[in-house]
Amino acid sequence: MRTLALDIGTTNIKCVLFGPGAAPVAQATREHSTEYPKPSWAEQRAEAWWDGAVETMREVLSKSGADASSIGAVAVSGQAPTLLALDAAGRPLAPAIIWMDRRSAGQCERLAREIGAERIYGITGNWPDSFYLLSKLRWFRENRPELADRTAVFLQSNGYINFMLTGERSADAGHASLSQVCDLASGAWSGELLKAAGFDVTVMPRIAESGEVAGKVTARAAALTGLKAGTPVLAGAVDAIGGALEAGILGEGASAEMSGTSSTLLMASERARPSPKLTYIKGAAPRHHISAGPMSSTGASLRWLRDLAYGGAGSGAYELINAEAAAGGAGPSGIIFLPYMAGERAPIWDSDARGAFIGLTLDKTRADLARAVMEGAAFALRDNVEAAEAAGFAVGRLRVVGGHSGSEAWLRIKASVLDREIEAMGDSLGAPGGLAYLLAVHTGEFGSVAEAAARCLKPGRIVEPAREWVGRYDELFGRYKAAYAHLKEDFAVLAAIGRRPGR
Repeated sequence: MRTLALDIGTTNIKCVLFGPGAAPVAQATREHSTEYPKPSWAEQRAEAWWDGAVETMREVLSKSGADASSIGAVAVSGQAPTLLALDAAGRPLAPAIIWMDRRSAGQCERLAREIGAERIYGITGNWPDSFYLLSKLRWFRENRPELADRTAVFLQSNGYINFMLTGERSADAGHASLSQVCDLASGAWSGELLKAAGFDVTVMPRIAESGEVAGKVTARAAALTGLKAGTPVLAGAVDAIGGALEAGILGEGASAEMSGTSSTLLMASERARPSPKLTYIKGAAPRHHISAGPMSSTGASLRWLRDLAYGGAGSGAYELINAEAAAGGAGPSGIIFLPYMAGERAPIWDSDARGAFIGLTLDKTRADLARAVMEGAAFALRDNVEAAEAAGFAVGRLRVVGGHSGSEAWLRIKASVLDREIEAMGDSLGAPGGLAYLLAVHTGEFGSVAEAAARCLKPGRIVEPAREWVGRYDELFGRYKAAYAHLKEDFAVLAAIGRRPGR
């Protein structure tokens, strides 16, 4: 039996058709855009998600020649958290406010004062930040009151695709846990926090476990996508949870980095282990919990440089970037890059943080800038590893999965900055690879996600640190930390200037 997995990423829609043994049969991607109407704002159109989902589903069915009746189930993962308001007819009322958006920093500060930061953390397991939905909901109520009054339900990115496929309104438990309006203890929406944001629980969808059936493909969706009406659609998962499953990050102490538009340090545990500097996400299996160190714009920073200096998408730009960054066995660039192009999440949680190159000289090339961006992302990863270890997590060899796990130059930089081996999962599909395990459990091929991972996961390639780089990177990491400390006040002032009317 075959299954189909979709991921609604920040940059791409990815669809993969799987056969027995969670083996990929065909895949397709579509890039979509993010709009930045104002500083610190980041929006996407849900209609573009659906268009990309339809196109990629039809493409993989065409490529594979698969009969739709052979597909036993569908599952969708997505970037998170996103705030998408639908009216009573299921139409988007406004562009989705995605996780990268920091416009609600002021609302977050007020909520922390009114409710108490410790109280919010105690209910949700996550420290107040504009990354989460709580402050975004408050912003929506205060700044779009007419739309707030017309909102019938708020959905996440994968929840919207599930809705378009099935007509059912749902949120998987992982997305709910990442909303900051869900009670960690009960697993239900928090009426107290929703009321503080200006809403009640009636605007929130049903919460379902990741492997639970959220609905079945409707006749209308079947006609659009090529799927068979009645095909089960699972509730799905946060993209980070899909990445953790693909990497086999299930047992106590296992850890990985999911690399993509943003990157996330992932650490598994058998019980919830909230930490103020990290993010808690409910996992997709029994006794599966993830503590994460999410970074905002690691891959996005490289994409920005790609578009600025390497010709943009569709030009083989990433291959060229990787080749130039590795040319001649290039060592540390000597440039400090702060990868805070959309503020930063863990571990500094600073909505006002900004990107910066420090140490530029006239002899520097675009290859030096590309390498500096890779180094800055590696420093951000080390910053999170150190924060996790300080919180009591044991972070050993990291498995790297996701969109940038095939970059040899970047992998060697990461290993050298961390001064530890990393395991590159070279055939990584990202979140769809983890969804394949959930789907295989649903269809009865495996008894559990752990069994699926044990049977299907292939060992990755070990990347060693470059010993001659380690000392230099250790010194540069100290300067990276110091640079942010020195510029923090300036970033806040620049952010305030950017928010003034007339900008």
